[in-house]
Amino acid sequence: MLVRLDALTLAQILGFSIGFLYGESFRRWDYMIKYKTRWYRRLSPWWRWFISSLLDTQHHFQYGLALMLLTEILEWNPLVEIVLYWLGLGLVLSDWKDYRRVLKRMGLVREG
Repeated sequence: MLVRLDALTLAQILGFSIGFLYGESFRRWDYMIKYKTRWYRRLSPWWRWFISSLLDTQHHFQYGLALMLLTEILEWNPLVEIVLYWLGLGLVLSDWKDYRRVLKRMGLVREG
């Protein structure tokens, strides 16, 4: 039996899947730069710190929240808003573990 999904549900699934998969791709890219490239390992400690800090502060968590906020502020086509909101949520959820790890490393969140 074929179950037909309405446009709202399809927009939510599409947005979330795009956001979550983009987030996972960004996480791997970040990891590859910091832990797998010879280029990064050959940098001075200061440059490694600087690049690592840049990557840590430019998490897709923030971009996801920004997308979610934009859909609340701006008026677009309702389906576009839904896709962008759920895309943002996918980015946020895919980055949650990394975001908490960065906050712990910065001393902003206690272990536990």
